[in-house]
Amino acid sequence: MKSKSDMGILAVAFVWFTTHFGGGFASGRQLVDFFVSYGWYALITPVLSIAIVTAVLYYAWSFAAIYKTFDYRAWGNLYFKPFEAIFSNAYEVMYILILLIASAVAFATGGTVMKQILGTPYVMNTVIVAVFIFFLTIFGAEMVRRAASTMAIIIIAGMTIIYVGNLVTNFPKLIEVIRTAPSPKGFFEAFWASLKYAGFQTCAMGAYIAVADALKTREDARKTSVWGFLINAGVLWLATAGVLLHYPAILQESVPVLYVAAHGGGGAFGTAIVSLLIFLAVISTGVSLIFGGARRIVAFWGKTRGSSVAGDRKVNIIASLVYVLITWGIALFGLIPLIARGYGYMGTLSFPLLIIPVIFIGLLRSKDWGKGA
Repeated sequence: MKSKSDMGILAVAFVWFTTHFGGGFASGRQLVDFFVSYGWYALITPVLSIAIVTAVLYYAWSFAAIYKTFDYRAWGNLYFKPFEAIFSNAYEVMYILILLIASAVAFATGGTVMKQILGTPYVMNTVIVAVFIFFLTIFGAEMVRRAASTMAIIIIAGMTIIYVGNLVTNFPKLIEVIRTAPSPKGFFEAFWASLKYAGFQTCAMGAYIAVADALKTREDARKTSVWGFLINAGVLWLATAGVLLHYPAILQESVPVLYVAAHGGGGAFGTAIVSLLIFLAVISTGVSLIFGGARRIVAFWGKTRGSSVAGDRKVNIIASLVYVLITWGIALFGLIPLIARGYGYMGTLSFPLLIIPVIFIGLLRSKDWGKGA
């Protein structure tokens, strides 16, 4: 990774990772719900989930790089043509839902973690998180990529300390889980849960398209997809295996990663790392999703009112501020459960409305992309 182009390729992969690494991933609860609760299949299904997301993002990034479409609405209108009225509109709803709920959860989780660590008031903490997210979203895609790269390195280092230490300390337990091969819900439910996880993750695609202007060619998209797969699948598998070795005792833990830290020899140091990871997780997810939404607004404004560098910057700041205030308000006024009702169906709906169409169109048309453009 020597050239500026190569660094951009890796930075886009880091944006994917830091967006994926949200509060649910960092706390370990998401790993239990989608993988570990289904028994030994958790050693396989996380990799399957990331492989599906990788296939979707490869085609999404390739198309964005070739046609220079870096807001998800413009991308969807062109990619799904002539069925954009169905699929592009459906994805717009999905992205707004995931932006609202994931960002609101980011504020709520970040505020709670800061209160536990520092003892500071919850509302003040959520304001601090909001300010962090706002300032990281208003300086463009390059700033988002740089922030993601920095946070990704810290997160990967922290996850390695927590989970490698845990595996070394408790490796005989993992061997015992593999030997007994628990499968309380059977293969089909484990497989279906991994598909739903992939469905949730692909709903954040708009955030990854928004930073894809660092990719210039189809080959850049391929390299980013490979790096993204290795990073996301590797860290997800390591974390899932680390949680699995405490099966079944860990299933009822509300924050499984704290259980892992406590039983992995980390002590107070491990708990401090976990708190830092959760804080970075909520910041990184909020930044990527809000920037993706703001970029869509900037493109819409430029199309209807005329585009200029100064004008786009002002609209980006306003759009980011509006999204931050809305999601902060959702967290503050307890509206997360209400919005989560719609969010809960996205893992299932994204398969017929997003994953299958993106992969099918990519397989059918990708060889012709860019010809005559």
